[in-house]
Amino acid sequence: MMNIKSVRSQRGPLVLAASSLLVVGSVVGAWVLIEQSKTTEVFLVTKQNIASGAVLSASDLDRIPLSMFEITDSYLQPEALVEGLILTRPLASGEAVPVSALTTAELANWSNLVLTPALELSSQIEVGTTVSIWSSPHLDFQTFGDPLLLATDVEVVKIIEPQGNFADTAKSVELRVPKNSLQYLIAAITNNDALALTSHSRTS
Repeated sequence: MMNIKSVRSQRGPLVLAASSLLVVGSVVGAWVLIEQSKTTEVFLVTKQNIASGAVLSASDLDRIPLSMFEITDSYLQPEALVEGLILTRPLASGEAVPVSALTTAELANWSNLVLTPALELSSQIEVGTTVSIWSSPHLDFQTFGDPLLLATDVEVVKIIEPQGNFADTAKSVELRVPKNSLQYLIAAITNNDALALTSHSRTS
C-alpha cells in the first residue's frame, strides 16, 4: 500500500504539469487564431453601382482594409489596378472587385444606346440592372399596337435625369444592348413606338 501511494503521489505533479501545458497550449492556439483573424489587407471596393463594360477607374473605388484569408488573390488590390481594366459583369455599390470580373478586351458583341421609355421606370431599375425592352408599335396619332418583346439581357449603364426646361419629362436610359438587337431598337425609336423596360432579378 505504501508503494502504491508513493507512485500516486509522484504521478500527481506530472499530471498537473501536463494539464497545465494543455491549458497553456489551448490559450496560445486561441490567441494565434484571434491574431490571424485580425490580419487585414487593403482591397478596392466600389463607391457606387458600376455597369459591365465600364473601364475601371480609381475614382470609382474606395480602399478598404478587409480580411479575405485564403481568397485574397481573388479580389483586386490597389497595386493591381492598371489602365484598361474592363468589367465583364455589373458590380453593386460597396462590393469588393473580383479579379474574375475583369478583362482587358472590349465587349465586342455589345453596343450602347440611349432611349426614353414611355412608361415610368420601376424602382427596381438602376445602374447594372438587367432588363428586357418592350415596344408597342405606333399605328397613328394616339394609337399603339400590342406590345412586342424587342430585346432581352440588356443592361442599364446610366439613368439620365431630365434637365432645365425638360425637368418634367421622362428619364432617359443609356443601355448596353446585344448588337443583333440594335436594328430593331433603332427602328422602334425612329417610328416613335412606345417603349418600356422590365427588370430581371439581379445576380452576381
